[in-house]
Amino acid sequence: MMMKNSILGVAALLAASCTPALKVDVTNPSQIERDDETVEIAWSEIAALKGVTPENVVVLDDDKEQVPSQVLYRGGAEPQALIFQTDADALETKRFRIVTGVREAYRAEAFGRQVPERYDDYAWENNKVAYRLYGPALETSPEKLVTPGIDVWVKCTDKLVIDEWYAKGDYHHNYGDGMDCYKVGVTLGSGASVPFVDGKFWFMDHNYATARTLDNGPIRTSVELTYAPFDVNGTPVSLVKTISLDANQRFNRMDNVYTGEFAEMPVAAGFVRHDVKRVMNGDNWMGMEEAASDTKDPVRDGDIFLGVILPGAEMLADTLGHAVAVKSVKSGETLTYYAGSGWSQGGVENMGEWVEEIGAAQAAATQPLTVTVRK
Repeated sequence: MMMKNSILGVAALLAASCTPALKVDVTNPSQIERDDETVEIAWSEIAALKGVTPENVVVLDDDKEQVPSQVLYRGGAEPQALIFQTDADALETKRFRIVTGVREAYRAEAFGRQVPERYDDYAWENNKVAYRLYGPALETSPEKLVTPGIDVWVKCTDKLVIDEWYAKGDYHHNYGDGMDCYKVGVTLGSGASVPFVDGKFWFMDHNYATARTLDNGPIRTSVELTYAPFDVNGTPVSLVKTISLDANQRFNRMDNVYTGEFAEMPVAAGFVRHDVKRVMNGDNWMGMEEAASDTKDPVRDGDIFLGVILPGAEMLADTLGHAVAVKSVKSGETLTYYAGSGWSQGGVENMGEWVEEIGAAQAAATQPLTVTVRK
């Protein structure tokens, strides 16, 4: 019996070793340790694996354990890329295999949706942070608010809360997992962008016109938002904004495309200043700590941390009531920057920790993990 079991075990190992697979090397090119960083591989490379489909693609680590993954469609009908996440020490190379098999049921850690029950808000979140933008129905509501500003919902839980909080309708109260204690108004809020021409912010005449969810978990949620043309110093300008948020990260990737009859236009991306406690900046980044602003008890509700990363930008820590990164773009050119937030009661205790978070996000943006795929 022991001999038979040994033969069966060897046969199983041989079968596994003969399973068609793609080998993937993921290298951290920097001296900064990476935590839960997203690895992205074009589907054209994945398609080299015989018989692979979005329904049966599986990522295995060195221990042959399945790693949660997501097929990206970017709003289309055909798969565009495969993503998964990994840690990596400084200069470390991690090895993975992509095979066909039965995908496990992965826990969703990123989610977003339009919220018609609350004036067409668009809300999105992951297991660390949550945000929302304001929609067209809000313009004719009792609030009559028109703003490009992004709202922060602070969290001290890793569960997804958007649906639950909207259902309660009382998200300004902290029931133990977080709350909305951030004031937006007609500002950039926590990470929006607007044209910055002749020393003035040129705000949109309307909230977003359309919202199209491109991908929705378990690892990445992304949305494409369009804005109707608005006046910028006498020139009609349109905006298409794509926002992506990955699990385990505090920073959104913002891809903004402004179009109009202009050769080049300065754009400001950043956040409004409330009760500011500290502002810091370095090469291509700026961070701020301030007291909770939409609350009657800011001491109880703690501090909110905000950050923007924009390579090649000029950092203006205090202009027109905002802290912004300013960079000029051409019509139709994509302006890519990163905007994020933290909370003193939700994993970021002080400005030192927040600067570390910004540094990690900047490294991921400017020195991403390098990926090599081979058969």
